[in-house]
Amino acid sequence: LATEYLHWNRRQNAGSGFLLIGSLLTASFVIAILLGGSLLLWQAVQNHRDARQKTSFVSNVSHELKTPLTTIRMYAELLGEGKIDSVQKQQSYLQTIIRESQRLARLVNNILDFSRLEQGHKTFNCSDIELAELIKEILQRQSLRLDEAGLKLIKQIKTGPLPVHSDRDAIEQILLNLIDNAIKYAAKGGELIIALKGDTEKTHLTLTDRGPGIPEAQRQKIFEKFHRLDSSLTSSQPGAGLGLSIARQLARGLGGDLTCKSAETGGTSFCLTLPTVRETS
Repeated sequence: LATEYLHWNRRQNAGSGFLLIGSLLTASFVIAILLGGSLLLWQAVQNHRDARQKTSFVSNVSHELKTPLTTIRMYAELLGEGKIDSVQKQQSYLQTIIRESQRLARLVNNILDFSRLEQGHKTFNCSDIELAELIKEILQRQSLRLDEAGLKLIKQIKTGPLPVHSDRDAIEQILLNLIDNAIKYAAKGGELIIALKGDTEKTHLTLTDRGPGIPEAQRQKIFEKFHRLDSSLTSSQPGAGLGLSIARQLARGLGGDLTCKSAETGGTSFCLTLPTVRETS
């Protein structure tokens, strides 16, 4: 009887062991299915979002490229027909063509930079630059645009040399993107303050406007590609959501950074930081 009981107990234990193993295998299988399903769902959502962003990007870029091209063609045809006798009108039309050509060049440069940065093929041609002189030169070329937008330019540029070892074209592209941003979204503030200062470690270029400002929760998101603030202010302005993303990537590629914070004026302050060239003895 004792022997039979031992055999029965062993069979029971073996059955319990098989049941436990089976339960564990079943649970593992169910968890694997759930995890796999969740991963597939997440990938599908990501793919859908990426596809929607790319579609929106192509649509916005096409619209932005088409607008200056249409304007350039229209005014060029008017001048070409020889029907504009007023010298003042001719000069105005020529200025419009020049301005729209410059806008088109900025858009194309943004698209090219975006493509190179995404593929990791962006190269920088760095040289020793006197940053204060470069900034003054760029602002001089942009003065007409700022005047037309109703933005009074206030320059607070530190006197004396501010040398940096950097890429002139990349710095200009960053500054142009920041100026475009101010013209689009902060022109009603009436002022744009450009401040440049530096020390032995870092050089800081700050653009401060008196616009509506950017909510704190959005100040990092605005540097993400394709991101645009969901507001009546941005919806009325064309754009692909690339300018600030490209500007930050270029700044970091140059060994610096681009940050955003709320300004004391009530608007927004963007700060480009670049390494300062140390003097060698």
